[in-house]
Amino acid sequence: MWQAVLIRALVLNKLVMNYSTMKAAVALFTVLLIAFLFSEAIAVDFNISGSTSIPTKDSILNGSYPFSPPANLSNMDLSDMNLSGVHLNQSDLQKSNLNESNLNGTYLRSAWLINSHLNGARLVHADLNGAVLTGANLEGADLTDANLKYAQLSKAKLKGASLRNADLSNADMSDTDLTEADLTDARLFRTDLNVANLKGICLISANLIGAHVGWADISESYLSRGQFTLAEFYGTNFSGSDLSDADFTRGYLMRANLTRAKLNFASLFYADLTEAILIDADMKSAKLPYADLTRANLTGADLSDADLNGVRLIGAVMQNAKLNRVNLNEINLRNVNLRGASFKKSHLVMTFLTNANMTGADLSDATLDRTEMTEADLSGANLQHVMYDQFTLYSLTKAKLDGAKMSDNLKADLQALAETLNGDGNLTKSD
Repeated sequence: MWQAVLIRALVLNKLVMNYSTMKAAVALFTVLLIAFLFSEAIAVDFNISGSTSIPTKDSILNGSYPFSPPANLSNMDLSDMNLSGVHLNQSDLQKSNLNESNLNGTYLRSAWLINSHLNGARLVHADLNGAVLTGANLEGADLTDANLKYAQLSKAKLKGASLRNADLSNADMSDTDLTEADLTDARLFRTDLNVANLKGICLISANLIGAHVGWADISESYLSRGQFTLAEFYGTNFSGSDLSDADFTRGYLMRANLTRAKLNFASLFYADLTEAILIDADMKSAKLPYADLTRANLTGADLSDADLNGVRLIGAVMQNAKLNRVNLNEINLRNVNLRGASFKKSHLVMTFLTNANMTGADLSDATLDRTEMTEADLSGANLQHVMYDQFTLYSLTKAKLDGAKMSDNLKADLQALAETLNGDGNLTKSD
């Protein structure tokens, strides 16, 4: 009996050993096959069967050099060539000369184009997603409808370039020269444009939602109907630019220079304009609910018909500003410089003007409802035909009214109230 058990054990052991040997042989064969295929691939890519193929302009022109990305085309003269639709993804084109070349529809995803020359190049519908174009010269290039998402364009030169309808989302364009470039309908979602030169640029209807454009020069530019929600414009120069009907909702414009800028019909809901310069800005019919204009300079600015609901104007300078036909409900204008400002036909409801400088201000035909004007300087102000309640009338008895112009009814009411309070008020020099 035990002899049979021993024989069966020996047979089983032999079978296990044969299986292990076979398994090892299969593994060895697999490794050799992979090594063979890899060596063949290297031979194809690097032309091992002959000498290494070095591309030249002639070999590319006559078609003898096949493109198999990633290709090494750095420092090459590829100017005035037709490379339309060619696949050059991840290729090295650093310092290459591509001036006036046709790259329409070319695939250049993650390609290296550092310090390359693309003056006047045609890149319509080109795919440059993630491409590195740091320091590249693209002056006068046509990038209409190009895909430049996540592209690196820091310090690139794009003067006079066309980027109409291009997608520059999340691209790095910091310190880039975009002087007089056309970015009409371009998408610049979360694009970095810090310290960029965009003077005279055309950005009509452009999308810069969440973009970073701090300390950039966008003066004398066209940005009407642009989408700038949550965009950062710290210290940015917008002087003389057209921003009409643009959307700056919750935008950051601290210390931005908006001198002579056109902001009529612009949306500035909850925008931060702390210490912004808005001298002579056109803000007619602008929407500024809950915007922060603390210490902003609005000298000569025109805010007629603007929506100023909940706006913050503490410490602002509003000398000669126009606030005609506006509603100022519960607005704090204490100590604000409103010298020569105009409030024609405006409604001031529960507005605080304590100690405000309103010398020469025009409040004709305005409605003053529970308006606090104690110690306000209204010398030489125009108060003709104003409508007022008893609270406002009482506070006016404590205001400076030297040389102020007012209707006979207002003058009589103030005089009567002053007498009731056992004083003659400040009306001795009023007209």
